[in-house]
Amino acid sequence: MAGRVELQGVDQMLAAIRQKMGDGAKKLENKALREGGQIFAAAQRDKVPVSTIDHLHIRDDIKVSGVRSKDGDKYVAVGPGKATGWRAHFLEFGTSKMNAQPFIYPSFHEQKARVAQFMAAEFRAALN
Repeated sequence: MAGRVELQGVDQMLAAIRQKMGDGAKKLENKALREGGQIFAAAQRDKVPVSTIDHLHIRDDIKVSGVRSKDGDKYVAVGPGKATGWRAHFLEFGTSKMNAQPFIYPSFHEQKARVAQFMAAEFRAALN
């Protein structure tokens, strides 16, 4: 994973949402995560170089996973799928014969504040 977006005070906000919405809180959390992931995916699609070769382009294979959980933390994975992931590695890090043309980390870095604001706004709206 390229990085994480963490919201300050999110634990208290989610506790209030869970108390107010009950089972609907899980649905709201998952929706906010997936939509936040779509922001990252769109940024990656805009930044990834596209070749002139007629094949499946990385841009067309950038996906947002379903919501996953690890050690109690929920997340979505964003990036190229299995069909193009192996090529994306060469672009992101370069090779001995090709300079790096990173698009995953720069997209994450540029959009993480926007995603955090979006998710906080979704959670605030649910509390009101």
